[in-house]
Amino acid sequence: MSHHRLGIFTLSVLAVGCGGDNREQQTTAAASITLGNGDTGSETGGPTSTGVSPGESAAGGNTTSTPVDDSAGDGPKFDVMGADTTGGLPECAPHEKDTTLTGTVYGPNGILPVSGALVYLSSDPPAGIPQGVYCPDCTPLGCDDDNGLTNADGSFSVDVASGSDKYLVVQKGQFMRVTQLDVPSGDVGVSAALTTLPDHNDPDNGEYIPLIAVGNATYDRLEDALGKFGLGDTSISALEERLVPGTESFDLWDNGIDPTTEGFASPGSFAELVSNPEALAQYHIIFVPCSTDDYVSALSVPANVQNIREWVAAGGRWYVADWSNEWLQMVFPEYQNLAGWSGVTGSADLSAYDSLADVLDDGLREWLEALPAALKDINPLNDEPHPTLFTLPQVLTVDNWSGISAILPVIVDDGMGGTVNVGHKVWLQGPGGEPAGVHPLTVTGQFGCGKVQFTSYHAAEFFDYVGLSPQELVLIYTILEIGVCQEPLPPPQG
Repeated sequence: MSHHRLGIFTLSVLAVGCGGDNREQQTTAAASITLGNGDTGSETGGPTSTGVSPGESAAGGNTTSTPVDDSAGDGPKFDVMGADTTGGLPECAPHEKDTTLTGTVYGPNGILPVSGALVYLSSDPPAGIPQGVYCPDCTPLGCDDDNGLTNADGSFSVDVASGSDKYLVVQKGQFMRVTQLDVPSGDVGVSAALTTLPDHNDPDNGEYIPLIAVGNATYDRLEDALGKFGLGDTSISALEERLVPGTESFDLWDNGIDPTTEGFASPGSFAELVSNPEALAQYHIIFVPCSTDDYVSALSVPANVQNIREWVAAGGRWYVADWSNEWLQMVFPEYQNLAGWSGVTGSADLSAYDSLADVLDDGLREWLEALPAALKDINPLNDEPHPTLFTLPQVLTVDNWSGISAILPVIVDDGMGGTVNVGHKVWLQGPGGEPAGVHPLTVTGQFGCGKVQFTSYHAAEFFDYVGLSPQELVLIYTILEIGVCQEPLPPPQG
């Protein structure tokens, strides 16, 4: 058996120009700033990235992984909505910016670039991510918090004011890394060790990830996709890449397969989770991947349905895939109609179909186009054909087992005397299966302070394989996107 912390990253280091075990590099490098002063470190005067000893910056200052205050009731200075990254504060007086920070933000596996991530420099320690469900409304940044968003390829260039005892914050949704450092003047390249989103939750050291629960499923091994994203180690044997038990940075609840039979720890059954509001409140995201139809007992209890709705309204992110569709339709029926649904559990479960889907979201399409070549085609790593990203702006989704026959308008008060439709945004749509014609395949709706997401296909392909498939990449992008801040609108009245 071959053991890998980063799965596809480890297998394709030559193709993407990286080497070594990035997760372990990140652990040792995170205690030091790797900055280069373009005035002295490069003959051309361009940005450089200079390695330094732990505890020192290139300017001779100190840098530390920084505990931050995660008790603030309003949450952190969060991702900002739209292009106005100043938080909309026209009264802010201009101040001198004598440094340009450049770099790239990566996901926890150290290879997937992250688009639309917030990068900012602050003189004050930022509030941390609340350690439980909360309303992630958009809190404006301060006037002196120089900031910017990453491009589709994860790159950024932010003009900032130099100084000592600054806080570099890199954030996407509930993923956040905070590093205290001294910033020299000039053009400065920031090491990937400081701009890679964390792979585990460590608030005392300024590292935050979403608190995640996964319903361990019979068919859809979403936990392996999360491992390949960097939230666990993966092992590869006979062209099969699986999460290594005990390395996962999330909880696995029994929803068709008892996680303990595969060597994982488990807090209990998924039915126990949804029946306990305090247990639900521990999490930011809950995944319900495709599983068997053993849902009647849990979903026939009105209190359980209400518990889920209240948790999402408080800010939770609720993800459901294909044959687990009852967890969508019986909990949030006002958002969609499923093909074949008649109110009987399991009636919306279809036969498998593939769909050449149109990517409707420009940000998703641009990110997929900007991915390194090694991530666009996993076929060289496997012995059977898999979809690639060479068909963009279309992408082939396989193992669709449900169909959305209609997405419905969901109208709520906008708080300003008007109304707003918080019904589903469609990310992908395509033909195949039911209903006839083109229909939505991946959708997201807002419910109060939270989000509901559904995919008609498996998060992970049904076959055994190595690497991240196109639909796993779509999953990762959309999950990062639905984690960002939003207007705290009221939930629809059910």
